Amino acid sequence: MERLNAKDKQAFEYVFIQFYNSLCYFADKYVCDKEAAQDIVQEVFTWFYEKRNSFDSLLAVKSYLYGSVYNKAINFLKTNRNQAAIREKMKNFLSEEDNSYEEFQIETEVFEEIFQAIEELPTECKRIFKMSYIEGKSTKSIMETLEIAESTIKTQRQRAKKILKDRLKHLYPLAVAIFSIN
Repeated sequence: MERLNAKDKQAFEYVFIQFYNSLCYFADKYVCDKEAAQDIVQEVFTWFYEKRNSFDSLLAVKSYLYGSVYNKAINFLKTNRNQAAIREKMKNFLSEEDNSYEEFQIETEVFEEIFQAIEELPTECKRIFKMSYIEGKSTKSIMETLEIAESTIKTQRQRAKKILKDRLKHLYPLAVAIFSIN
């Protein structure tokens, strides 16, 4: 926290890597637009980097980031949709039990844990996993891009699955469902 409060670039990058994917997912739950969600999160991080205050803990940083993304998402809805559409979305949002802010945050934290486990994979293993299951690239496309054999791709995918299964334990079935890991 001391390094982050001192505006250390590496400390900021750590926070960015730690929370970026989950914040994008969180924002997308509100705006229903992946690109807009990414823009919102990038704006929040830009503002956070330029104007950030001192924080006592990583939890305080996390709360601040989630709150900022939430506010920016609501502002996005207000400025980019007509008032009737906003009222309808907010009415639906507030009336559905499974769409509460707290439940979105819990769901997002689960995704954060999954994405963190993916980020902790060995470098080549992580790269092939992301290309395969997050970017949705075919084996042939990966072979051409990385100039590696099909067997290497299959081996690295299997290795990633094993590591994730051990690391995520009870969340692994959810990761399988989310990323269509076969």
